[in-house]
Amino acid sequence: MRRSPTRTRSALAILLAAGSLTFALTSHASAQTSPANQPKETIEADVSTRTVAVDTAFTGTRIVVFGTVENSRQQRPDEGLYDVAIVLEGPREPLVVRRKSNVGGLWINTTNQQFKDVPSFYAIVTTRPVVEIAPKPVLWQNGIGFEFLRFDAEQKLGTKELGEFRDSIVRLKSTQKLYVDSERGVAFIGKSLFRATVDLPANVSIGEFSAWIYLFRKGELLSTYKTRLGLQREGIEQELHSFSVNQPLWYGIASVTLAILAGLAASFVFRRN
Repeated sequence: MRRSPTRTRSALAILLAAGSLTFALTSHASAQTSPANQPKETIEADVSTRTVAVDTAFTGTRIVVFGTVENSRQQRPDEGLYDVAIVLEGPREPLVVRRKSNVGGLWINTTNQQFKDVPSFYAIVTTRPVVEIAPKPVLWQNGIGFEFLRFDAEQKLGTKELGEFRDSIVRLKSTQKLYVDSERGVAFIGKSLFRATVDLPANVSIGEFSAWIYLFRKGELLSTYKTRLGLQREGIEQELHSFSVNQPLWYGIASVTLAILAGLAASFVFRRN
């Protein structure tokens, strides 16, 4: 049976309309899933422990920092789309920095500077060298890295002199293992999961620590997360500390008495031998 030209044209028009509708729906779906319309990445993180007990047997501890990138666009752990910087900072303390000069062939302290709020502990752990992660103004604004630490000096100092004192503090603290820089210490173990470790030495200060976790993509700071942990004295360590703070006079008398008794005991033992 022969089809009429009118019916043929009608069927062709319906097919073209259906094709246009399908193309429009496909284009709309692609636009919805395009990178520009994807949800913004955020970071969620935590530490392995919120409280660390410090007693007479304390020799240091290891803190694990872990987290995830929400709405991650990364397909593989080694893709390198994101950078993570972790800053673990101990309680801030006043610190006096002395500068030595050569006077008559002798190196003696000639100047000193008082700083009000120096971090007693500072660890920076990153996916790669911090200067490669973001522009310097961003790092300075957030205090990420030794070069961008900000100390509040009691006396007004020039930029160069303040930088020299800062470098001295960093150098001194680093030799005491209280300032740590671990490049490539953060590892992605999935397309969104990451992990890092920070070692706290035995000489670390007691108090509250802050952990800042920063997420970057191509130099842009996408998200910041903060959590806390605390070091607390326990056992005889806590009793001795409370005694020294609440009864300083009796604590001093007891310390001197114990020292005298220990000296007499040692003298008696060596005299017998």
